[in-house]
Amino acid sequence: SLFINPLPSATTGNASAFTALHSINRHPSRRLHRTATSHFRTHSATTKATSGGGMWDPTSQTYAGGVVPSHESAMDVDELLALNGGRLKIFGYGSLCWHPGSDGVLSLANIEEDERDHHDGYDAASNPAAASRSRRRVTTAPGRAIGYQRCWSQRSADHRGTPEFNGIVCTLLSDEEVRSLRNRHHRNRGEGRDAEPAEGATARPSMTEGLIYTVDVDLVDDCLAELDFREKGGYARDVIDVVEDDTGNTVKALLYRGTPDNPAFWERAFLDLPLAAAVISVSLGPSGPNDVYLFRLHSFLAHAAQHSRSAALALEDHSGDFRTGELATMVKLLQSDYRPYFLFGAGSNEHCQLLLRTDQASGDDCEGGTIGECDLQNADEFHELTEILLVAPRHNDEDEGVGEKLSAGNAECGPRSLHAGGGHSALLTCGGDLYLWGWNHAGQLGRALTSKPIRKSTVSRLNPVQPLSNMKVEVADLGHAHTVVIEKGTGRLFGFGENGRGQVDGRANGNAMGDPPHVPRTPLGLSEEHFVDAAAGLFHSAAITKQGLLTTWGCGRFGQCLGAVNVVKNDDGSPTSTVGRWRPSDGSKLARVACGRRHTVALDDRGRIWTLGDNKYGQLGRFTDPAISNKEPQLVEGQLGKVDSGCFAIYSGWSHILALCHDKDSGEVTLYGWGRNDKGQLGTGSEQSHVPTPQMLKPSCDAKGAPIERDGSEGAISIQSACCGAESSHVLDVHGDLYSAGWNEHSNLAIGPAGLRGSDHSALWMAALGKRVVAPPPSRAERKLFAAGGAHTVTMAA
Repeated sequence: SLFINPLPSATTGNASAFTALHSINRHPSRRLHRTATSHFRTHSATTKATSGGGMWDPTSQTYAGGVVPSHESAMDVDELLALNGGRLKIFGYGSLCWHPGSDGVLSLANIEEDERDHHDGYDAASNPAAASRSRRRVTTAPGRAIGYQRCWSQRSADHRGTPEFNGIVCTLLSDEEVRSLRNRHHRNRGEGRDAEPAEGATARPSMTEGLIYTVDVDLVDDCLAELDFREKGGYARDVIDVVEDDTGNTVKALLYRGTPDNPAFWERAFLDLPLAAAVISVSLGPSGPNDVYLFRLHSFLAHAAQHSRSAALALEDHSGDFRTGELATMVKLLQSDYRPYFLFGAGSNEHCQLLLRTDQASGDDCEGGTIGECDLQNADEFHELTEILLVAPRHNDEDEGVGEKLSAGNAECGPRSLHAGGGHSALLTCGGDLYLWGWNHAGQLGRALTSKPIRKSTVSRLNPVQPLSNMKVEVADLGHAHTVVIEKGTGRLFGFGENGRGQVDGRANGNAMGDPPHVPRTPLGLSEEHFVDAAAGLFHSAAITKQGLLTTWGCGRFGQCLGAVNVVKNDDGSPTSTVGRWRPSDGSKLARVACGRRHTVALDDRGRIWTLGDNKYGQLGRFTDPAISNKEPQLVEGQLGKVDSGCFAIYSGWSHILALCHDKDSGEVTLYGWGRNDKGQLGTGSEQSHVPTPQMLKPSCDAKGAPIERDGSEGAISIQSACCGAESSHVLDVHGDLYSAGWNEHSNLAIGPAGLRGSDHSALWMAALGKRVVAPPPSRAERKLFAAGGAHTVTMAA
């Protein structure tokens, strides 16, 4: 899993825990074994052994019992001691640079005192402290690893994060490992070439600054047991050459590092520095906030550069650590000027609607996506739920700084709803900020298209998404290429984007308008109305007034719009407006509305569902003559067309509809569906062309088609909420798990690549694969938001 909820604070250097492990680790620790290759599986619950003796526990995401494996090496500890005059040298490059521990062997070191000794010299005759240093059992000295780079790509579930929301700490990767990762990434993307050298990289060996600990031989076993416990989160032992800054001598030193094949290695963080910064900016674990780890290490490196020419060289010339400084800058920005939102998504990313591509790769008609070292793998499609980072500016009146992320948070900035259109997506906050990203060829993001020069600043790499300007939003909906919103506080209706059929401004000749398409405007004759709900379809839109009237505008060729009445006409007799209004004759009020490709569906305050428009696939929920359009709303057949049906929510795809109802007897939420089903859109298990009337649906299969089991019993999914994609259906159960059915050509169901099961669709409900959807701290949010569009799905915990 990716993100975290805080756990009670705990001391990581617990001596009693070390003592309990001591008898286990004493003798095995003398031998350096080969590291086993293992791959982290997010949802696995099976403990896995490595050939080096480490047993990986995916629940705690650590090596069980603190027994870590070792990297391939012919050298054992005795040989290493012999090379270093009977003392063990350990290279620290993470928290050991500034925190040897509150107790245990390494806590005997005095980093500040050792530093003064280095400045004064080692001659005991001229420096009495040097003689004292020679009698210390643990000492430190600055040094650097040659040919290694400090990379922020190691998950932390036991120190700077939790198993629910991992933090990120650093590891050392060899120059060759870094090149191999980048080259593999480029080959996986089908580019057929190796990666270009990253900014700051060089053909010369990298140098990474750290601290060399020297430990007396009689403390070695205890020291190794303690370090095994401390570094059990995926690290393993290795031996490398390090150079002492003060003497220039090269020595062999033991270190703990996580290679790309370790269970906690996070390749996405390696490739996407903005995502790594966002995680670090909020993550919290038993050892404290993740950002403290980064800032303390960054401070150590800056201090070392000021006091050591060798350290300065390591940081500035062919450095192995050019990421740490930029990462620290990004984290500070994300805690002061910008706010990260953690989403997940699957499906098409052709227009950057999943925020998983750089600006430069997205085309001039797309906006969004943080900028990592290189584009992400398979940037046009993502087959499983994948982490998404949305960066938004903070308001001037928000509290700034680290303290805010540890407080209850700003409720106004909390997520309220997610939305997905044909190629664009949106997040609406509780305070009314609407953030839109993705396809913008028609101005459907509410901002003008801008040229995108190549940008290399830290802020530009975060690529913040600005909210819809000059407006707070209460309700939003995304159509194929246009957006409709209701203004918060006023109830006024606005639209922007593609307007060729008048779906934005209600004009019969939409392209005749003079305003730029991205500028929000109100449909003709509706400026004095107040609205409570709105929906956007392919080429038409609809809304519900405060008085309970259904209002439609745009393309009405198939009867999906009400006939315009009392409007001014052109010289040829054609109406100037497409806006129509309607209300049931029995005095009931309409409350909710949804739009499909060629139909409109509305829910009234008595629990009845009304439909109008095309009925080719049974999407009107009643039997009609398919050759005749239905411009007058009529009730669907069956229970959902009756008073007190229990229906409280409606959703529409291009040609199918879902409805949620409260069961009067059990109180549970039930799901109904009807309309097009040739791609399994309704998850009935069959591929009959359509379902003509509302039918109760009982999602009950997992990703393998097997019955769902909860608490040892089989049964249907307990549904919490639902939504429709263009040709797909999606539900969330009470546990927050996502299930989907229907068209999957672009992997929008998050069940793996299209064709994986021999088809581009699924008539069965399938559980989403990939990352588990959780909220960052301090939230313990159980509520999930989700939305599905033309060929993509987005979700988040809120």
